[in-house]
Amino acid sequence: MTADPVPTYQLKIALRDTSPPVWRRVTLPADTSLGCLHDIIQACFGWDDSHLHSFTEPGSGRQFLDFEAPLDRDPGRDADEESVTVAEVLPYEGGRLEYTYDFGDDWRHQITLEKTLPTSTPDRRVRCTGGRRAMPYAEDTGGAWGLQAVLDAVADRGAPAPEPWTDLVETLREEGFDPACFDREALDRELAGLDPRPPTATPARRSAATAPGGQRCSCGEVHDDEDLDAELVPVRPVSLAPRAELAAAARQVPLIASALRLAHWCRGGRAVTSREVLKPALGRLAVQELELWAQDDELSALRPVERDERLARLRSSGDLPCLDSPWRLVLDADLVEISAGTARPGAGLPATAADEGVLELWCWALEDELDGLDDLGALGLPPVLLAALGMQDEDADGLAAVVLRALYEVPDGEWLDTALLVGALREGLPKQEARLVELFILQILGQAALLLAEYQAAEVETGPETGRERDHNLLDILGITGNTENSDDTPLPGTRLRLTPLGRHGLREYLLAEGVHAPLIGELADADVPTLLDALLDYDEDAAHAEITGWISHRGQGPAAVQIIDACAGLEADAALRRLTAAPVLAELDEPRALAVLRKAAASGVPGCAETAAIALVGRGEIPEGHGPELRRWGLVDHLWGPLGVADEALATFLDQEGDSVLPLLEQAADDLWRCDHPATGAVLEAAGRHLRARDKVLAKRLRKSATKVGSQRRR
Repeated sequence: MTADPVPTYQLKIALRDTSPPVWRRVTLPADTSLGCLHDIIQACFGWDDSHLHSFTEPGSGRQFLDFEAPLDRDPGRDADEESVTVAEVLPYEGGRLEYTYDFGDDWRHQITLEKTLPTSTPDRRVRCTGGRRAMPYAEDTGGAWGLQAVLDAVADRGAPAPEPWTDLVETLREEGFDPACFDREALDRELAGLDPRPPTATPARRSAATAPGGQRCSCGEVHDDEDLDAELVPVRPVSLAPRAELAAAARQVPLIASALRLAHWCRGGRAVTSREVLKPALGRLAVQELELWAQDDELSALRPVERDERLARLRSSGDLPCLDSPWRLVLDADLVEISAGTARPGAGLPATAADEGVLELWCWALEDELDGLDDLGALGLPPVLLAALGMQDEDADGLAAVVLRALYEVPDGEWLDTALLVGALREGLPKQEARLVELFILQILGQAALLLAEYQAAEVETGPETGRERDHNLLDILGITGNTENSDDTPLPGTRLRLTPLGRHGLREYLLAEGVHAPLIGELADADVPTLLDALLDYDEDAAHAEITGWISHRGQGPAAVQIIDACAGLEADAALRRLTAAPVLAELDEPRALAVLRKAAASGVPGCAETAAIALVGRGEIPEGHGPELRRWGLVDHLWGPLGVADEALATFLDQEGDSVLPLLEQAADDLWRCDHPATGAVLEAAGRHLRARDKVLAKRLRKSATKVGSQRRR
């Protein structure tokens, strides 16, 4: 029996911390196991599988391991790599996964899902479709820095081969190893021998039950309720500008414009060195002909003669940022391909001036820069501080995403006040810890403001200098007291940022890659009812109205009414939660066909469906036959039953947020709610009375008294 075909994934696998970058592009069936992906990566980079390895999700930190290897693991957090498919950990384009090989040398590989291609053919082949730079045998060379030392030594044939790589360097010299010559066809033949097998192990069951001190979430780790809420709540839905407009804006970004001009300038071929940079004479020519000097403050301040003299002293094309930065981008993004020491336009170069591929280029470049914000060392924090705190460069992983998420949440056209953000993140923390958080956030915000402004992703208004405050925080964290004018705990006014339409798009792509759900208004038009209603729980009123309108218009009011009412059947808590979010959808239905559906459902007697339809009709001033005053009581209890069914704390939060509309109804009905025939009446009254005790003692007492009557009523 032939298996059903599955989509094909195009992955880019880049060896991190290498310059020039070493990467491979492969295609494989989406249901390939991570265990098989491990085998593929080993072949791509010439590893011999003699060390331990792991896959890590960047958002959750969850790891996927070889359960047959002698490696300590957390059964509640870690999963068997043979139980998971590539599609499960990379569900959308742009998603990323990290693969680490050899925990001593720490070879880190970034895996990015570039494209989902049409359904694969039954042969299920793994293919190599591209790559850059050849990879020598690099086992036990010390990691990326050791690899660079080996390559430098191979290129410098006049110098003795250095220790501890003497034998390897001499062998590579004898073989005439050329790091610029990547043999795609040879790797493709090797990959053809691998079987991209689906998972062979049973997925581990992960409990979502409450654990001491918190709950176990989907990543397998126990969090307290606040952390869990922050992880699960998606960012607010947004609308994006048309892609053509965004691509046009991306073309105006100086780095992108320079990179595109450089790539086109390589038509006909341009000679490069063994380090894959333009030869010095060509570098000088590119800076002059393409006017790249205009992006360099020092060069642009010089007179033409002085600028020519300065460029004449250029010994390496890598010495000028105005040339080196766009050149690195054209290499990393495949805008230029190098073969036999010559650079020519590559497959990644947008074909026309209107090609929207330039938007993907801009996003890729921005995301690569933003990833560096998680590196404490790259943020310019003093090593003495990190050492004193016992922190590593990677200990800030995820902090940049928190800051950038806050910026993304700000409505269009409004400013993020960084002083308010810092104050909010400090709130409730002990003084020392608050100082540390403030220091990190200020550093991240400062770097992020520079990057976003450079990429025209945000408008930036700089506030008063905050260096004095950072110095004070640093001394305070290290336990050194000193005089300072700003000695209280109030943050100084800082930078303000406002996203541009291009920046909104770029930050959404970044957050998606970090594992954050970032919905778009209108993307639920084709969704089924459960998906729609679940999503609407996290939408604000304006976004929900826009989404509901689009969803209804996509299928018509009659079918919409049928689908919504059908989803409301049942008296369990999750059905009540669906009814809670179904109400605003039903309120939009006013055509005769939809109202006929509601009348029929109200008379059906189907638990959940009948009451929901009847309540919707009452909202339009129509009293459906067979439903009396008890309908209002039933609706109020059901309204509270949904959140209570999620968690006791969820009902408390719901009462806090919706108190202005719910409490007056409870005031009116408290003494008679025990008469309601809803099966959750007793539980709802008892819980509501408990949570309202601090807010309204009298109402809380009435509700608890009403709850005691529920049992006696049912016994009668």
